[in-house]
Amino acid sequence: MKVIKLFFTTMLAISSVAVYAQNAETFRQPYPLGDKLSPNPNFTGEVWLAPLTEKKELNVPMANVTFEPGCRNSWHSHKAGQLLIATAGIGYYQEKGQPARRLFPGDIVEIAPDVEHWHGAAPDSWFAHIAITTNPQNNAAVWLSPVSDEQYHDATNEAETRYAEANKVLTTREQAIVAVASYTGKGDLEHLKSALMQALEASMTINEINEVLIHAYAYCGFPRSLRAIQTFMQVVDERKAKGINDTVGRDASAITDNRSRYERGRDVLAEISGVPADAPKAGYAVFAPTIERFLKEHLFADLFERDLLTYRERELATLSILAGVGGVEPMFGSHAAICLHLGVTPGQISALLNIVEMNLGKSHTEPLRKVLNQMTEKK
Repeated sequence: MKVIKLFFTTMLAISSVAVYAQNAETFRQPYPLGDKLSPNPNFTGEVWLAPLTEKKELNVPMANVTFEPGCRNSWHSHKAGQLLIATAGIGYYQEKGQPARRLFPGDIVEIAPDVEHWHGAAPDSWFAHIAITTNPQNNAAVWLSPVSDEQYHDATNEAETRYAEANKVLTTREQAIVAVASYTGKGDLEHLKSALMQALEASMTINEINEVLIHAYAYCGFPRSLRAIQTFMQVVDERKAKGINDTVGRDASAITDNRSRYERGRDVLAEISGVPADAPKAGYAVFAPTIERFLKEHLFADLFERDLLTYRERELATLSILAGVGGVEPMFGSHAAICLHLGVTPGQISALLNIVEMNLGKSHTEPLRKVLNQMTEKK
């Protein structure tokens, strides 16, 4: 009994933790924030700089640069070029006359000498990158005109709507589910907030959105599911404070099937996958039979039987969560096969990956596009 009380006390404490908007101090990044540079004539918005190297004899000056949302530097060039390594948040880089490139942690930008360009944060995201001065003995920045609000808006908007037409193969509701699920899978709470608002604006009820977040725990764990639910609580409360009363919606229907949970889950899996219930068990099920029982009883019975989401919506959410988690290509392939069996087209799965790419970056989608391509080539 004491254990049960301790569990519920702990869960209450967790649920009372507020999710705060990011600022310079709470923005999570691997390098020091440094000193504030702004106001500075070469930047629009607030920016911080932290030198990362001390030995001048190495001739590789490096600094961590942190931008608040919407902040960018002016058009400029470098006499001997520059390297940028994105480390946190979402940003942009644009060369004169070229489309803006959306940047995610791990992306590298090689800037040739005398190329006019700018770089900075996305409109809704903090951003940090390492700036490396190449050929420092004869390098210098040549500062030009500021990037106007119109230029910045046009460049970032063009990048964000790159896949908009192709993504119409998914409904507005499905696109919202993909965004919510992928941010939840990655644990990106700051951007999850806008995705949750997108889902509410797509006429999803509070209970339906909660169902996506509950479903997520089976694929990315309780911690990320609970943090996503906390974030959703904050979004709903903030909207309520503004006079927006979102529809709660109905609860899941009661289960009237009297068979065992294992039998029900076994048959749900057979229905959505097209694999007969009496087919030979997979290797993991033979090696660890307990996990096979949990999958049947809990995942495919307790969760999939809840009718607040369709099987199709649950599988779209699953693919998106797995994309956010990363490194689980075999599981993505299995669930992509279920999606195809349920009538989801390769083009719709590709649209799902488009949304994930825009939200999380190509590192989360390129391995999965290869899996999808291999699957569709076999057909």
